[in-house]
Amino acid sequence: MTFRNPSSQILAALRESQWLTHDRVTAVTRVLLVLSVGSVAIIPWAAPTINVGLDFGAFWTSARFALNGHAAQAYGEPERIALAALFGPGNYAPFFYPPPALLFLLPFALLPFATAVGIWVTATGTAYAIAIRAILKGGSIIPAIAFPAVAVCALFGQNSLFSAALLGGSAVTLDRYPVVAGVFIGALVYKPQLAVLAPLVLLSARRWRAFASASVTSLLLIAGSAVVFGIEPWREFIRVVPEAGAWNVGGAPGFDKFASLFAAIRVLGGSTGLAWSVQYMVAAMAITALVLIAWKRPGGRAEIALLVATTGLCLPFFGSYDMVLFAVPGAWLISEAVENGWLPYERIMLAALYITPFLMIPASANDVPLAPIAILALTILVIRRIRHLPRS
Repeated sequence: MTFRNPSSQILAALRESQWLTHDRVTAVTRVLLVLSVGSVAIIPWAAPTINVGLDFGAFWTSARFALNGHAAQAYGEPERIALAALFGPGNYAPFFYPPPALLFLLPFALLPFATAVGIWVTATGTAYAIAIRAILKGGSIIPAIAFPAVAVCALFGQNSLFSAALLGGSAVTLDRYPVVAGVFIGALVYKPQLAVLAPLVLLSARRWRAFASASVTSLLLIAGSAVVFGIEPWREFIRVVPEAGAWNVGGAPGFDKFASLFAAIRVLGGSTGLAWSVQYMVAAMAITALVLIAWKRPGGRAEIALLVATTGLCLPFFGSYDMVLFAVPGAWLISEAVENGWLPYERIMLAALYITPFLMIPASANDVPLAPIAILALTILVIRRIRHLPRS
């Protein structure tokens, strides 16, 4: 009779995680989805102090200024006053987006706020679901919809579902339709920090048509915003850029609400200088790996998956709602595992990453910055999977 070390048994169970079957994951996430929808639905009665759609309120009030021919007032005190009128004194979500963002938001200014936020969440959520379903190449979309970061986006009316849809769309079109992929990437000029590494990926992978398409799309949106709204909104946007930096560096939203290494160091009591040093060091290593891997052209889906994960490591101000972007590399990892087999510990690590957006804020409040650890783990998973891609 032989006895196995309990720790060895646990490691063996975690290594393969065969108990994490498709049917069980789908069943659990269905329950999670119902709980998420129910939790958001009862907020007006259970937690009336939470302002549902506050971030979208900044988008909507800014778009209303633009619709009325005063787009420059989206930046600064007028927007603050308009948001206070909508949600009450003391409630403020700054609008720090460049004028092209107003082009996307303008149609919503034609609608009452409640209708606009409902359509915004539904439309961006649908686009997100379509993109993730395409990456998955079929299978249940329920886990992606029940991803806790989706609920965060829906609660505040954030734009990360839209960003995830654009990045997911670029992943599934980059190989066969590079011009279309470039359009998706170029549209991210509305929130340019999310695409700051895209030129490096496209150029390193010699994706010339996608790079040209992304550049033209960005320039057209920039020029279009100047034609529609004039130059003054650009001047105001440039004026508030330092304010946006100070807002984030100072931790005005709360460092526990950021998923970055910079915020993690600050949560742990480190100085701003130390936080910047760690952020720059890790970003430099991540960018180097990104360029070297993209040069080998592992495939459009793999390149965008790595782009998204690396962006999360490099940005010092990466909100909890932005973690919905990780559904893109997560879906790619799952599609490759279903097609080519799971790698050791891949299933359990993805499961742990899945619940991180739900745990990160309470964990940070207790000096445990989970989010950057999760992002680093995701990046490692993507790089490892790329190394195991079948050779063509």
